[in-house]
Amino acid sequence: MEVILLEKVGKLGHLGDVVKVKDGYARNFLIPSKKALRVTKANLEMFEKQKADLQAKNDAARTSAQLIADKIKGKTFIVIRQAGDTGHLYGSVSTRDLANVLKENGANIDYTKITIDTPIKELGIYEVKIALHPEVVEFVKINVARSEEEAKVAETKLEEEKKKAEAKKAKAKAKAEAEAEKVEEQTKENTEAETKAEA
Repeated sequence: MEVILLEKVGKLGHLGDVVKVKDGYARNFLIPSKKALRVTKANLEMFEKQKADLQAKNDAARTSAQLIADKIKGKTFIVIRQAGDTGHLYGSVSTRDLANVLKENGANIDYTKITIDTPIKELGIYEVKIALHPEVVEFVKINVARSEEEAKVAETKLEEEKKKAEAKKAKAKAKAEAEAEKVEEQTKENTEAETKAEA
């Protein structure tokens, strides 16, 4: 089925694009959620008349989404949960829970815009995707802990591990560069020796 997109949809296309999609995807998702219209002469005419309004609405929505994204960018939010000795949570952290935590921190975000790749069932720090608008996507860290103190300890530990990993990477790079230099020098010496031998 061919549809006209009324907003940017993932990798499908941008506002105004005419794209071919599976019938079920169009009927069950794109059209009911007002993200697209079926391609008909009447719909194309209607779209052309409303194009400027749709573009203006889209730009306004993107601007307000960007303001929220700037508020949460690079931040870590703490979620306090009860857990067993092994760190396994009694229950899990849902997108609704995260929406409430974000709201408490001044970012009013609908839970449907939050994506959790794997269910959060253990203590730890997780990266969560927040699609505020089809063109504005932000990632935040969620620190699930039993208490504020435990959350701080987990964050410090993560920072230390990050620094260690970076140091290890830098050391490996320096070693590789030194070895490459050695090989280059050896090659140069061999070439010089061959040149002398030929002479």
